[in-house]
Formats: sequence, C-alpha cells, structure tokens
Amino acid sequence: MNVRTTVRTAVRTAAGGALLAALAAPSAAAPAATDRDVRGAAPRTALTFTVEDCEGCEIQLVNARSTLDADVVHVWESRTKEVEDGSVTFSIPTRRTWGMSATVVAPWEGHTGYRTTVAWRYNGKRVGDPVTLEEAVTRTKASACWEGVRSRRVTVPLVVEKVRVAGVHEEVEGSIAFVPTTQSWLRPMREVWDGVLGSQDVNICH
Repeated sequence: MNVRTTVRTAVRTAAGGALLAALAAPSAAAPAATDRDVRGAAPRTALTFTVEDCEGCEIQLVNARSTLDADVVHVWESRTKEVEDGSVTFSIPTRRTWGMSATVVAPWEGHTGYRTTVAWRYNGKRVGDPVTLEEAVTRTKASACWEGVRSRRVTVPLVVEKVRVAGVHEEVEGSIAFVPTTQSWLRPMREVWDGVLGSQDVNICH
C-alpha cells in the first residue's frame, strides 16, 4: 500500500492588499505567506531515540490512519535517518505522533522480506512495565502503534538487538526492536515471532 495524502494550503491576498503592495517600495513589501509558513505554525515535537550498539541503523517514522468509514487511509512518512553516537532525533508535527509506528533497518540484517518494526507494547504488559530482551523473545503479540505525546520534546530509549530469523530463502540475521518501558499504545495487536515484529506494509492504527 502506498497511499499518500498531500494537503495544500492556498493563500489568497485581498484586492486592497495587492494594491497597497504595488504602491509600496520593493524593499518595504512584506513577503507573501507560503505553504511552509502555514505548516510551520503547527506544534512540533523533537523526538529522540537513544539506541545502544546500533550505529548506522536506519530509522523511519510512519503514520497511517483510516477515516471513520475506513475507505481512505492517510499515510505520512518521515525521511529515513541514521543512528549516530547512540541516538537519532526527528522534528515532526506533534499530531503525527498519535498512531505512529517506527521501522528499523540494521546494518547486519539479511534478506528478511520485511522491515523490523518497533514494538511499543507486548501482550501481558501494561503501560510503564519494564521489558527485557529475555521477556521480549517469549511474546506472541505486540502493538506497532504508539499513542503519541503532546510534549514539544521527548526522549524514548529503544532496544535493537541482533537475532536469527526466518528469511526469504533461509535463516538469516535479523533484528528485534522494542521499547524497554511499555508505552501507551493503540490497536491492533499483531502476531509476532519470538518477539520480532515485522511489517511488509504500513501499520494502520486505530
């Protein structure tokens, strides 16, 4: 699925304003509002993931939500960023954190046929519960959907570990990715294999 929705904002100038601008000197004319200016007025969040032992890992954020009648899915994607010195930071519209998923591509991964996806919550866990690697690999379901935040700045620790997984043709090196402290989450809960949450398409969150 590759459905994208682009919102364009048309800025209209009143006739009287246009006449006034024409009479003013060029240096005194106010710059016209742009799409970027309008979008920039929306609240934004600086989201930082701290990730140990994952230098060069590529992380991308995706937000996919359906309309009430489920006929249209609105998909937003961030650009892919690499972990450097143990962290990576995204500046994104705050509203995009609601129902957001995150994918990870590690340098060691073989041909898995899917993208490793961050598990925000495993079955049997409540918000605030700690999660260890030993626990994560025993879980059978997980949520790829974060409930999100309203904060302008937030840091989320992330665990990414190398594991063996069933690849397209054979067993290969893969990854398991999860948050060590269970986060507020949204449905659905998806099936996972040894705690590994993988996605071949966007995760539509409810």
